[in-house]
Amino acid sequence: MALKFKAGDPFPTAELLDEAGNAVSIAELAGGNPLILTFYRGYW
Repeated sequence: MALKFKAGDPFPTAELLDEAGNAVSIAELAGGNPLILTFYRGYW
């Protein structure tokens, strides 16, 4: 089942890996501010 988001929807709590491979929470990155996430599929 695919997740569907619309602009302005709250993002679920999650952790992503930074460039060094360390886990960072999305809430920590945002710091209470709006955040834009971009997802890239594979290599270009």
